[in-house]
Amino acid sequence: MAYQVSARKYRPGTFTEVIGQPFVVQTLRNAIKYQRLAHAYLFFGPRGVGKTTCARILAKAANCLQPTPEGDPCGFCPSCQRFAEGRSLNLIELDAASHNSVEDIRLIVDQVQLTPPEGRYKVYIIDEAHMLTNAAFNAFLKTLEEPPPHALFILATTEKHKIPSTILSRCQRFDFRRIPTEQIAAHLGAIAQKEGVEAESDALFFIAAKSEGSLRDALSLYDQLVSRTAGRLTYRSVLEALEVLDYEAFFTLGAHLQGWQAEKALELTHTYLQAGYDPSTLLQGLLEHFRHLLLARYQPKALVETLPPHYRKRYQEEAGRYSEAFLLHSIDLLLEGERRQAYTRSPEIALETTLLKIALLPQVLNTEPGAISQKAVSDAVPSPPPSMGRRPGGVARSLEEVKKK
Repeated sequence: MAYQVSARKYRPGTFTEVIGQPFVVQTLRNAIKYQRLAHAYLFFGPRGVGKTTCARILAKAANCLQPTPEGDPCGFCPSCQRFAEGRSLNLIELDAASHNSVEDIRLIVDQVQLTPPEGRYKVYIIDEAHMLTNAAFNAFLKTLEEPPPHALFILATTEKHKIPSTILSRCQRFDFRRIPTEQIAAHLGAIAQKEGVEAESDALFFIAAKSEGSLRDALSLYDQLVSRTAGRLTYRSVLEALEVLDYEAFFTLGAHLQGWQAEKALELTHTYLQAGYDPSTLLQGLLEHFRHLLLARYQPKALVETLPPHYRKRYQEEAGRYSEAFLLHSIDLLLEGERRQAYTRSPEIALETTLLKIALLPQVLNTEPGAISQKAVSDAVPSPPPSMGRRPGGVARSLEEVKKK
């Protein structure tokens, strides 16, 4: 059998196998279980979270001859077999990205009156529905509102705001959420075990975090890295393949910046640049590092989505060494540097100047190097004259005032 990518090979065939969408799955199961299927659905959500997959499972379950008590398709009846093999005549899929004209919709409107050759429902899945033209939407209105009893329409889109309100009012709407990172990592681990791939948990978690809640993106990246590493996924090999630095590198760089050690920070940065790392990647990585430190102080639970378990504890321990003022101003400077990198011809200069400004922050905030966590800035900084434009407590009102000083 020809090789299949993991996103296709392990595509869910029942609602039980869908991960990360409990509300959607339970509602659709109940619709099958209690025979309360609507005539039109709109599935909305980010890419790669299961919209088209759930649409196919719903079409399969609606035509199943013996659905399970939970509302899943049985997978064994002739109808389920035809769906699994991709030869069911009851499933019609339209890619609106390439078939978005009024003629394409009129063809569906003409065909929908015909009874299905087999099964109970003729299911039409319109993917990327927001790409349909206004004329196509208008031609679709009457049929979508009063279709024949054997027709079922499922529209899937990533941009719900582009769907006309006249279409939205005729559909039951389901919002698909980004899949939690830990669930994606667990799913990748199960696939790696089935495929006989040696994979470290940190490596899988890093892949899941990079996918930003998209299971399809995670599986595509997983396949690519498995091919690159010859079936042995380690945390170090994943970092090298993606050309990103590990967390320890940013802990070191952050410590230099917090300790007024601009020379060491620039020296370390140049070492990474000479090794081939992109300046924008370094700046973005440092921005995420300071964000993690800020979250560790105020919302440690939020670190679950981005960090492996042992690094969450490390960030909570390190966060006490940084003041809120230093972290907030550093994030502002990094965001400004990110904007400058977008239009400058020398992104390295934008990175270097941003690092120098951050290294001067402890001095601007009148905080001793290495002691930035011993007291809050409000205690460490004496009240300045009103002319200096600082609020009580010594924290600068804005980044512009920090720059001026």
